[in-house]
Amino acid sequence: MMTNAIIPLVYGLLIGKSNDDYNQFFEKLFEQDNFQPESIMTDYEGGTIKSVKEMLPNVLHKAVWRQVQSKGLATKYREDESFRLKVKKLIALAFLPVDDITTAFDLIVDEFDEEADDLLEYFGKTWIGEPKRRGTGRKKPPSDHKL
Repeated sequence: MMTNAIIPLVYGLLIGKSNDDYNQFFEKLFEQDNFQPESIMTDYEGGTIKSVKEMLPNVLHKAVWRQVQSKGLATKYREDESFRLKVKKLIALAFLPVDDITTAFDLIVDEFDEEADDLLEYFGKTWIGEPKRRGTGRKKPPSDHKL
């Protein structure tokens, strides 16, 4: 028996790289019985990433999951439905209009307890932008909100 192995189950060879092309691909997969993936690994095509986020919003973003694990919060994520929902709210920020992301992040942060401070610091620095030391606003994050 193999454990901790990644086994590709579906390969998609598409003619185009647009979001619509990938959406059509995933729609065909959804027509198959019981297609409910727990995780998806893709190449770094913008259309693929956008389509996965749109069509499979409950698939936890791998980068955030790694941080949940590295911060010692994996058990809490699996066992605490409220905590799991809060983490998913963080991931769902990607679906908001760009101008609303920072405000929504600040509201979500208030829902967490102190145990998640390291996770929230990572998320803020990486995806939202660190608060500026003086004044208001935030520094630009490493990845652009418009992606």
